[in-house]
Amino acid sequence: MDDLFEFAPENTAPGEDNNLSKSTWKIAIVDDDEDVHTITQLALAGFEFEGRSIEYVHAYSGLEAKKLFKSHDDIALVLLDVVMEDDHAGLDVADFIRNSLGNTFTRIVLRTGQPGQAPEKEVIRDYDINDYKEKTELTSQKLYTLIYSSLRSYRDIIALDKAKGGLAKVIEASKHVLEKRFVDDFATGVLEQITSVLHTDQDALLGELIGLAAKEDEKGVHVVAGTGRYSNFCGQDVASFLPPKVAEQLLSSGEGNFQFDDKYLAVRLGLDDNRKVILLQGVQGLTPMDRHLLDIFVSNMLIAFDNLTLHEEILETQREVVYRLGEAVETRSRETGNHVKRVAKISKIIAKNSGMSKRDIEILKHASPLHDLGKIAIPDSILNKPGKLDAEEWELMQTHTDVGYHMLADSRREILRVGAMISKEHHEKWDGTGYPNGLAGEDISIEARITAIADVYDALASDRCYKKAWPLDKIDDLFREESGRHFDPELVKILFENIEEIRQVRDKYVDA
Repeated sequence: MDDLFEFAPENTAPGEDNNLSKSTWKIAIVDDDEDVHTITQLALAGFEFEGRSIEYVHAYSGLEAKKLFKSHDDIALVLLDVVMEDDHAGLDVADFIRNSLGNTFTRIVLRTGQPGQAPEKEVIRDYDINDYKEKTELTSQKLYTLIYSSLRSYRDIIALDKAKGGLAKVIEASKHVLEKRFVDDFATGVLEQITSVLHTDQDALLGELIGLAAKEDEKGVHVVAGTGRYSNFCGQDVASFLPPKVAEQLLSSGEGNFQFDDKYLAVRLGLDDNRKVILLQGVQGLTPMDRHLLDIFVSNMLIAFDNLTLHEEILETQREVVYRLGEAVETRSRETGNHVKRVAKISKIIAKNSGMSKRDIEILKHASPLHDLGKIAIPDSILNKPGKLDAEEWELMQTHTDVGYHMLADSRREILRVGAMISKEHHEKWDGTGYPNGLAGEDISIEARITAIADVYDALASDRCYKKAWPLDKIDDLFREESGRHFDPELVKILFENIEEIRQVRDKYVDA
């Protein structure tokens, strides 16, 4: 237990402040003799345990005691008379506390003036009693010792229960966070769940809790997610705004969990030799148990953060290979690789505003550059012909949709499977007059419908071997005319609603 909890030193000096507050120990005196209530309080005058005084609650019969325990679930100790309105009233109360209320926390001490009335061995065994005392043997000093040991037991039981509840919160919070698929969502989830992990004690002195998660790259340690004022710091190097002591610890080679006033810093060196960081601000007044739970949760999350980062790095490598493959096809057809960049970015803008999930948006973004992959099988003489294709050439050109599809369709990778579908369907038309299969309306996948708009818009706005770039107003007119014929009308509406952002993409990724 010493490894799990550190308890404050016990202070037995009488306290000067006897005001009842949340920082008291609640003791119930249950006895039909009013003098016993008075004498007990006098004997314990000025008593304190761990800096907390006693708050007394009273009952004078078994029936009153049951009502008392129904309304108070935080009684640490009950001094319980055995014989009150009948010979077994006290035992009935003990049974009620343990079995009817399911209260296993309160320490029950039976006091009897008639020791033969209830055999001690049977009572301790059958009623989950914690101690059994004859009233005549409870001197002031022995009563003092009894209260002290009982409160110590109650404290430890409550601490264990809170630890159990806290660990359950850690597990539940971890489950929610580990469902995240993207690094920024994951990091945000960690920060959101930390508050629920820490709220194990209503007396915890937590201020406004804000935080950030960051990871290291070749240029520094950059924020990937933040809460509160840190929410606007994404992409910034943490060394540029952290207090000097915190920044110095972060930039050192050490790993671990560190506290600086109200700031909590956790650093882990990942498998890629880059650091993963969680910083919390507003962490103050934590109990040792809260700190222990926080250390467990954050340490586990940093391991998961590291694994997710490595997973994303592998995925990014795969995506880049796919992307460069799309660029290679465009280069062969004497078109700039910036076309596939723009198609990917424009597709993402349209997809985001169409209601697609974040995951599907990312898949579309990385699959759309493969839309013309099948052109790799088209002869240069047709692919780069400056004039209009004749019927035979046009028939051959149309085969690039099926070629691209068959190159990708048997892959187990979702990006490549979506790329296969886009390759096959991006020349289909909303009214069913497209190729290769004459699909219409929503029979065409939404990924292909979105990519078709992005591809045609960017192609019309760019120079090609067979044409010059169109003026933007002329392109807009064509999309208005083809809405509901060539293109999905709802997606065309989204195109125009976001046309400024789309034109910014074209300005950023201009052709050389």
